[in-house]
Amino acid sequence: MASGFANEFVNICINEVPFLNMRRIVIFTDLDGTLMDHDTYEFQDAQSTLEELRRQSIPVIICSSKTRAEIEVCRRRMGLKAPFIVENGGAIFIPRDMLNLKGESFVARGGYHVLELGVPYGVLRNTWEAIKNREKLRMRGFSEMTVEEISARTGLPFEEARLAAMREYSEPFVFSDTADRLQRLGSLLQERGLQMTKGGRFYHLLGQNDKGKAVQILKRLYAQTYPDTKLWAVGLGDSANDGSMLKQVDMPIVIRKKTGQWEHFQGIGSVVQSAEPGPKGWAEEVLRIL
Repeated sequence: MASGFANEFVNICINEVPFLNMRRIVIFTDLDGTLMDHDTYEFQDAQSTLEELRRQSIPVIICSSKTRAEIEVCRRRMGLKAPFIVENGGAIFIPRDMLNLKGESFVARGGYHVLELGVPYGVLRNTWEAIKNREKLRMRGFSEMTVEEISARTGLPFEEARLAAMREYSEPFVFSDTADRLQRLGSLLQERGLQMTKGGRFYHLLGQNDKGKAVQILKRLYAQTYPDTKLWAVGLGDSANDGSMLKQVDMPIVIRKKTGQWEHFQGIGSVVQSAEPGPKGWAEEVLRIL
């Protein structure tokens, strides 16, 4: 749906949800290119909107390909307290005593209860090395890059690039081979119960987890924790790996890319497309809801 119809779509959604004030709004959001600028990683244009969400006690749940270490820094800068989803659904980190986890298997780690959905990084790395060496594919993963190279490829300062290298459930990589060889890689990963997905800068090797599965679990936990309210989920993303997340929310919002284009998703139906890219578009669309 074009951006000019955003208001109409919001009105339709709200009209279809009677007594919205009796419902609990939960926001799931990607970071790079969505809540954060794709190039600068800043979010000032969304700062006042984040403050308003805090005042209204509306949780903002980061759902990103970033690592736990990276997201913890973002949460502190943004003043967020809600659970968060790391490495394309590799795990859900829930601050202790925040949600009712009855029926869920989790591990205690630091101040979190962690629901691990992905494949351990060591397993992914061993598979990566075996396939690359056997097939002689032209590709390069984070495990093969220095922190300096990760910094150069991402534009992150050295310390933040170091945090990006602290993978637990996924291996980002660049692929410089042919399209046929990329398809071959996908088939080999599938044979081993793994998959790859495409983000804004990199491909990602991971298990059968994705953002959507993690969102489903968190929606269920919020409903279980607050049984007297009706959950109404909003999702915001800009890249292909956000598709599974947007399929699981009541209002999917696609953030415009800096190129002026929007990612197109199959099987989602009506979506809102932001008029502005990055955090400015994020803030405008969230404010329409508020």
